[in-house]
Amino acid sequence: MDLENELRQAMADHVTEVSAPETLAADARRRHHRTVRRRTAFAVGAAGVIVAAGMIPAYHTIRPQTVGADGPDGRRHGQQTTRTLSASPTPSVDARSGSPGAGSKGSHPAGRPKRPSGAQDPGLGAVRALLTYLPHGLTAKPCTSTHTGAKETKTCRWSGSGGWIEVRLIRDGGLKNPSDLGLAPPVAKAFRVHGHPGLRTDGPAVPSQIMWIERHGLGVWVGVSPSLGGSMTRIAEGVNVT
Repeated sequence: MDLENELRQAMADHVTEVSAPETLAADARRRHHRTVRRRTAFAVGAAGVIVAAGMIPAYHTIRPQTVGADGPDGRRHGQQTTRTLSASPTPSVDARSGSPGAGSKGSHPAGRPKRPSGAQDPGLGAVRALLTYLPHGLTAKPCTSTHTGAKETKTCRWSGSGGWIEVRLIRDGGLKNPSDLGLAPPVAKAFRVHGHPGLRTDGPAVPSQIMWIERHGLGVWVGVSPSLGGSMTRIAEGVNVT
């Protein structure tokens, strides 16, 4: 029994000698707890930064906008609404937009394009008003305009079961006499319309026609079908040239 007790005492003394002091173990535990707290604080801070960075696009994407007119103080008064903007807007380029070049005073509006040769006049109201006398059974057709150099010719026509009527308004700065129109056949004879000198040709060899210069630079030509030759004078006198 004494030998056993001595062995146990020897072993206890040996363990006591090689064991770390209690202060060292406590210091190790404190260092471990401090490391764990630092890691936890770092993880929480990093998560906060990530969340804040993700909220910035959302703030710009959804934000209140003011609807209304600007007040005298430059602020916009009116109802606030929430407008959702596209997260990735697609830039659009207007091919027609552009800034004036150096020394330019700005863009100038494009001139009105000229009506192409043979184009139809859109309105029939002016066509109907062109004749104050229209035989029964005739209806107006769309007018057409043609350009030959400086000359512009507007042609209007009426047709139906009773025949046809055609009126040409010819604008050219060089028109002074009926012969300047270049439409009179050799058998034409002198005639007066609206008090102006003119030329007249009666059928049946050629369509009945009358032409005259209404005013300087404006000539008028009127032609009718043979069936309306008897009404030729009344039709020509009824042309309302403005």
